[in-house]
Amino acid sequence: MSDVQFQQSHSLGLDKARELAQRWVEGAGAKMGLTCKTEQGADKDVVSFERSGVNGTMVVTGESFNVDIKLGLMMKAFKPMIEAEITKSFTRMIEKASGGEA
Repeated sequence: MSDVQFQQSHSLGLDKARELAQRWVEGAGAKMGLTCKTEQGADKDVVSFERSGVNGTMVVTGESFNVDIKLGLMMKAFKPMIEAEITKSFTRMIEKASGGEA
C-alpha cells in the first residue's frame, strides 16, 4: 500500500502529458535527488522513481496523472510536505499547460 497517493485529471492529451511528466522528472525529480526511469507505452507511460527512503511510480495518460509513493520509515515524517508539494507542482503545471495563470 502506498503512503502517498495523488491523482490529477486533465484534458491535455497524452503528448502534452508526456511533456509535463518529463519536465517534472527534470525539475522536481532532480531537485529531490530521484533516480527516474520512464517506460513509454501506446496509451500510457510509467515513470518509476526512487532515492533513499522513497520509491514510487507515476502513471501518465491522456486524461490523468496517478502518483503512488512508498515512504521509508525516516521519510514518513515528511508525508504532509510531500503531499502538498506534489499537489502544488502538478496543479501549477497543468494550469500553465492549459493556458491558465500559474
